Amino acid sequence: MPAETKYNPKYHDNWAWSLALKGATDQEVADAFGVTRRTILRWRKQYPSFDESYQAGKNGADANVKKSLYDRAIGFEYTEKESTIDIDPKTGEQKPVRVRTITKRTVPDTMAIMYWLNNRSKGEFSQRQEITLGGSVKTSPMEKLTEEELRSLARLDGEQDDEE
Repeated sequence: MPAETKYNPKYHDNWAWSLALKGATDQEVADAFGVTRRTILRWRKQYPSFDESYQAGKNGADANVKKSLYDRAIGFEYTEKESTIDIDPKTGEQKPVRVRTITKRTVPDTMAIMYWLNNRSKGEFSQRQEITLGGSVKTSPMEKLTEEELRSLARLDGEQDDEE
């Protein structure tokens, strides 16, 4: 178990924010600080500035993921730079690099759309199905017989087979 580290707001608050913004879990933050996960949970309860910094980082990370999911769901444009180096076949010398900027479009991602709608539409697009059954269940008349009565019936059935 890691040694207990004393909490230092100037040091731990900013670092917790930074780690949380990068998507670190409670355990990963604890490992970075050299403390246990329980210590991180205790610090969050005991030191409001630590909890606020940590939560702000998590909110920022969540916002980035939500934006990326949204972009994937609706599609997005991005630019790529393509560099070409030409070589003079006679001299073998390189000519200046030509750079071409290309704008590309990513089409909407069906899975991202489904995920977004399932989680945002309060059930309107839910994939969850509920099945309710009604009516009565028919049971066998033999179900209420005791084991002794069932053995007796089995013997009678065996005797009928012998006679045939």
